[in-house]
Amino acid sequence: MSDANSEEIAPVGIFQLIGNMLSPRTLPHIVMIAVISSILLAMVSANEQLVAMSFVSLSISYILVAILSNNSLIQKVTKLPDNKNETLNLIIRFIASFRITITPILIAIVILGCLWSLTGGSKNGWISPVLASLFIVWSIAQAASFRAGIVEWLANGLGDAKLHTYKEKVSTVSQVVVVQSFAIVVIWIGQVISEAEQMSLQDAILGGFLFVLASAGLQFLTLWLTRDEREISGSEKGMAAFSFKWMIIAQFFITWHAFSIYRRIWMNPSELSTIIEEGLLMAFTVIFAVWSLTTYTVRDGKRLVSENAALPLAIAFGYAYAGSVTMLTGTFDNLQEVMIFGHVLSLFAMILLMRPTLRVSRISSEMLSLAKNADISRNEEDDSDAEDKSMENDSEGDESIIEDEWQEDGEIDWDKGLDISEGTDWENDNSDVEFKKSD
Repeated sequence: MSDANSEEIAPVGIFQLIGNMLSPRTLPHIVMIAVISSILLAMVSANEQLVAMSFVSLSISYILVAILSNNSLIQKVTKLPDNKNETLNLIIRFIASFRITITPILIAIVILGCLWSLTGGSKNGWISPVLASLFIVWSIAQAASFRAGIVEWLANGLGDAKLHTYKEKVSTVSQVVVVQSFAIVVIWIGQVISEAEQMSLQDAILGGFLFVLASAGLQFLTLWLTRDEREISGSEKGMAAFSFKWMIIAQFFITWHAFSIYRRIWMNPSELSTIIEEGLLMAFTVIFAVWSLTTYTVRDGKRLVSENAALPLAIAFGYAYAGSVTMLTGTFDNLQEVMIFGHVLSLFAMILLMRPTLRVSRISSEMLSLAKNADISRNEEDDSDAEDKSMENDSEGDESIIEDEWQEDGEIDWDKGLDISEGTDWENDNSDVEFKKSD
């Protein structure tokens, strides 16, 4: 899934990624995941194991397509051509466009057959619980992927930002005003849609007083947990603005999930609105997760996931998410309880991620600032001067050695020769000489 050499360092914007994923050339894959997931959801009560294996097989199939996505043959059978046959009827063209989903579905059927034969089919009982337990992973991943995408977006200008004067009280009050205004607007719109009639803002606040109170409690909890990190971040270059924006967006995320929980318990939403909301949340979760992977580079500078692999990988995540939700419908009384459980997990996961995000971003900002302020040319000049000085010292040392050698040679009288006994004090009695008597 690594990218081509020409795309090694080129960044992929989130809107560019969404545009590529919603391209008419690949749109049938997105339509098919909605159709197949709905069919399998209706079949879960009849044969739970077959449905679980089907979701797993479809997910694995699209992962394989993602791995081979840069292959020309795979692109040919999974993407529509650029040229459109305008002579055909619009409906016929739409139906014919689904031919690009045939290859992944056939691969999934082969994988399903292998799984069925290897695991004993309906006698196997571990695939459904494992797939259902993945719902916990997806709910936590919803907060983690949202955090990764937002931090990546906010951190683009972090290194070039200026130092701000941090005022804790002003920042805290501003966050409370912005987030609670958002909560009031959300509960107002939600009640208007639910009651299908006009409602004044005052009536909306009174009717949703419990939600407004819960929203305020959650915000005060997050502000209390992140107080130290916000104060430290506010005194560092570029981090004051980042901290404020991150806190606002993260609290929007928490408030929205709190509203979803409140709406499902006390407002009795329609099934259609629930499906639309959950579908959008799943879509944003997948988009942020894939975007994080496409912007992540490995050691050699290549992206971990290429643009061609983005859509198949997103669909693989989508099938796995839909499969885990489908399996949980057998554990809970209905789909509403499953969704409530997921929103609770996402909400508290985001609360736990807020403080570490500020800390990690602050450390990353410091490293980026140090890297930008490093004077590489100065170091190179210093190294060059040091090397020149070393060479000069070596040269001077060699010359001094040569001069010393010639000075020593100059002390020798070449006509007389060198007398090794010169300067030696010999005793007259020859006591220093020892003779060995022969036997």
